[in-house]
Amino acid sequence: MFSLSIPAASDLAKFQKFLILGGGSSGDSSAKLLSSQGKICILADKFPEKANRILYAEVLSDNHPQKILEGIDCIIKSPGILPNHPILEEAKERRLPILSEICLGRIFYKGPIIGITGTDGKSTTTALTYHILKSKFPNSRMGGNIGVAFTSFCLEPLDLVVLELSSYQLDDSPNLELTASAILNLASDHLERHKTMESYAKAKWKIQNLKNPDHTAFVNPIFFHFLPKEMSENTNLHLIGENQKYYVSLDPNQVHTPNHIYDVSRFPLKGKHNLMNLCFSIALAETMGMDKEEIQNQFESFQGLPHRFNRMDNSGFQNKYQEIQFINDSKSTNIHSMLSGISGFKKGEGLFLILGGIPKLEPIDLFLKRWKELECPLWVYGKAIEVWKNEFDTTGLPVSYFPDLPSVVQDLKNKIDFKLDTNKGRKILPLSVIFSPAGASFDLYKNFEERGNHFESLIKEEFS
Repeated sequence: MFSLSIPAASDLAKFQKFLILGGGSSGDSSAKLLSSQGKICILADKFPEKANRILYAEVLSDNHPQKILEGIDCIIKSPGILPNHPILEEAKERRLPILSEICLGRIFYKGPIIGITGTDGKSTTTALTYHILKSKFPNSRMGGNIGVAFTSFCLEPLDLVVLELSSYQLDDSPNLELTASAILNLASDHLERHKTMESYAKAKWKIQNLKNPDHTAFVNPIFFHFLPKEMSENTNLHLIGENQKYYVSLDPNQVHTPNHIYDVSRFPLKGKHNLMNLCFSIALAETMGMDKEEIQNQFESFQGLPHRFNRMDNSGFQNKYQEIQFINDSKSTNIHSMLSGISGFKKGEGLFLILGGIPKLEPIDLFLKRWKELECPLWVYGKAIEVWKNEFDTTGLPVSYFPDLPSVVQDLKNKIDFKLDTNKGRKILPLSVIFSPAGASFDLYKNFEERGNHFESLIKEEFS
């Protein structure tokens, strides 16, 4: 297995027959890249009937490791495949090289790369960093965990690449030799795979390349609560957070770096967590040689990502509903992400919160504490009911349970209508309906995008 460094293209040239373990976007993209180089690709997948067979010389079920590995020179592993998969165990016995899709792309792409990871906010920060940098580097691309496989564009002669990197992708990769890196935060997530927070943190820490004096790493100091021995005096390691040289201030809203103070009052995304994301993006942009005016002009035009705390356009809704703020945060798949989104709300500010999906293996205590502070009505749907109901019911706070999202939205509308009808003639505080599931989407939806689109269509149907 290649484990310490990126193999050379000459190493890869020695291999002719590749096993793509796990299809999907990263596996299929790897197959396209390798096929363009004259290589033979075999797919092993849990659901071979769903494979894009045009890309592969052969498609097999992943049930028979010994048979599958006959004649294979190298394995390309998809990030969702567990490290103890029988095919990988057998490959290690045979001393077959195993590469991640990201590592495969890095063999071909030799230009500068910015890598961004963290428990929450990495997609927004990746898109924001790319948005800022593309004014200086118009011939650049964004990809990785954000949805565009690195191997789909690694052959292009680009000036710069910005990659969102998950803990799974990093765990499967050697040192990616990045130009600059960022670890935004760290909270309980993916423990069903990593088992411990220390193991999770070690996977994230692989993003840095501090042995190279030309590499610059930006890290939230919270990270070192979980991996304190990695904290160093390296001059290329910079902390972003309170009481650091890179930090966010509120009232007025500003981002501070050692070089400049940025007025961020016109940044379209609200909340301190979004200003922290912006602080990381600004730090990365400064590292790549952008000046203050260029950076300021770019971030003010950033509009955010779909399904990430996006405020819906309610101009077409009935008049009585046009004061209500509907927010689609379907990309929230864990409690930490959901808590970041609602961090700016206070008790009595008219917050209605919707949770659901498949909860991650993470403690619920922080949410219970926050919910008791807000005392807001809560709706819960889907698989989450089985996991959270007992603890939610002990709080004595207003909570309703429904099997699916349509029944949630119908009950929500009834509650809002009742509140509006009983307050006729009197001004009421603005209402905010936040759909921030805090769980994975796979109980009822293919992905968070489908879930978010369904939420928006239901809201438009009921309130227009």
